[in-house]
Amino acid sequence: MPSYRKLGLSKWLVSIITNHHELQGVRRFMLATKDAHSLYSKYGFEPLDDPKRFMQKVRQSPY
Repeated sequence: MPSYRKLGLSKWLVSIITNHHELQGVRRFMLATKDAHSLYSKYGFEPLDDPKRFMQKVRQSPY
């Protein structure tokens, strides 16, 4: 939603998730983004090493 852009919510959410004490044992965090690669790279996210290894199944109308 455009009304929520530029409020720092993405930064806050990534910080909360990646720093949560109960998640410190998680080896890999993954996310999908259309256009915020530079934002997430500031939090240590990198492109996939081998994207050909990953697959997806998308339900067109789950609701």
